[in-house]
Amino acid sequence: MSEAGASQGARRRHLLIGAAIGVPLVILLGLEFRALAKLEETAAIAQRMSLRGYAKAVVRHVDELYQGKAREALALSVRELRDPDAAVLETHFARVGGRGVARFFAARFEPDGSGPLAFFDGDGRAFAAPADAPEARAVNVAVAPWRVVAADRTPVVTAPTEVNEGDPEMRLVLRPVLDAESRVAGVVGFVVDAAYVRDRLLPEAIEAERTLFPSAVRNEVAVELRPRPEPIEPVVVRPPGNEVDVGFRFVFADQALHVQTGYVTPEQWARQSLAINLSLSLAMTAVLVTGIVFALRSAARATALSQMKTEFVSNVSHELRTPLSSIQIFAEFLRRGRVHDPKKVEEYGASIEAETRRLSRLVENLLDFSRIESGRKLYRREPVAPEDVVSEALEGFEVPLQQAGFQVQVRAPQDPLPPLSADRAALVQVIGNLIDNAIKYARDGRRLEIDLEREGSCVVIAVRDAGAGIAPAEHERIFEKFYRVSTGLVHDAQGSGLGLAIVKHVVEAHGGSVEVRSRPGDGSTFVIRLPLAEAG
Repeated sequence: MSEAGASQGARRRHLLIGAAIGVPLVILLGLEFRALAKLEETAAIAQRMSLRGYAKAVVRHVDELYQGKAREALALSVRELRDPDAAVLETHFARVGGRGVARFFAARFEPDGSGPLAFFDGDGRAFAAPADAPEARAVNVAVAPWRVVAADRTPVVTAPTEVNEGDPEMRLVLRPVLDAESRVAGVVGFVVDAAYVRDRLLPEAIEAERTLFPSAVRNEVAVELRPRPEPIEPVVVRPPGNEVDVGFRFVFADQALHVQTGYVTPEQWARQSLAINLSLSLAMTAVLVTGIVFALRSAARATALSQMKTEFVSNVSHELRTPLSSIQIFAEFLRRGRVHDPKKVEEYGASIEAETRRLSRLVENLLDFSRIESGRKLYRREPVAPEDVVSEALEGFEVPLQQAGFQVQVRAPQDPLPPLSADRAALVQVIGNLIDNAIKYARDGRRLEIDLEREGSCVVIAVRDAGAGIAPAEHERIFEKFYRVSTGLVHDAQGSGLGLAIVKHVVEAHGGSVEVRSRPGDGSTFVIRLPLAEAG
């Protein structure tokens, strides 16, 4: 063969190799650009969800502090209230602690409703407040209705915790103390330290939760405390553009946390994300040119990642859109006065509550998954009764279970089970995720059974449904993040694919284990084993 012929053959081979590498790469880049462009459309929604999740996480710091203070400070017995020794009350309030509290107070009523009003500082020490002092006037106004009830000697069914915020500078949390005959014997409460919340608690929470955002945009998020906008809702979801408002659920009910991006809108974030991903794709192309095998392997990985992101955002968007649509429809009916039947009003209210709980569970799962992935998930262990965990989880699903026509059966030993050393909210979330799965994947068998028993040094909780079941080959994979059973059920039941992954993490973090027993057509049983507190 002549030199010219050899050169021409080499050129043909180079052209064939270039075509073999270049054509698939061009096609790959085109497909990836299309996928990224589609991802750009959903990125704005995801960014607003991030802002809302961040705001709710900050608000939760305030709500949890004062809900905890209320549980501890207001848990005063009538015997302690009537004890003539002031040291009893001083010890009680000193044990509660003054973080976030300006003053504690206790009013002891005589049969005619009169009686002394005592004040205590944050360390529990009693002190005399002048009658014309702002806190004395505010507390006397808040306590006055209960003095009337005490003078009437009218029995009270429950002793509700009351938040009085008539004076924004003097926010009160109080509760009546009932005697053995359910009559009001006095009132106990505290004055919220608003300055502490504004100057210390909120700034600390704002900085602590900033890690929810990527470091590149972390400092572009501005947070401000504002008067709560109308209409008053737990979460206001309609502010325009790049901002959200989230209201407080306990104290500061007239305030909302306003969060917005400081310099870029979610749409700009999406475009930046597209540009970054596209640049990375081009850089990857330069590497892929070194070999077809490496190119195909990297392309498959990139395609799988892009599909996972797209499916995840799509599923979560659907999960958010469905309950929001239901809430909007029912709320509009009620607002316009189209419903007059009290039973219908109650039914619509129950549906709104159920959909709100559904949204809360989804957001909690997303936030918990974020904390788990970043290693920031912490558990507050305390003695917890297993029966109470199951009862609280079922209570949260009362309306959905009724609407779906479920028959629920809980079986537990006659004697109470020993307590667990666990995070109560985390275990309630675990059982709730299993109940949620039972509802989603139910078919003709609308039955839910929960068994509790002791097995050596462990408590066993078995959640059994009558759904379609799971093939044995998928028993291990269902606990992986984002994984969903590859059957027709995926198209009928939406979800984020995080529920069982969170179940496994929480149970193992408590030193326990979880397994599934299931076959197609026979339903599923999830068995959770948790060590007892006494065994830890």
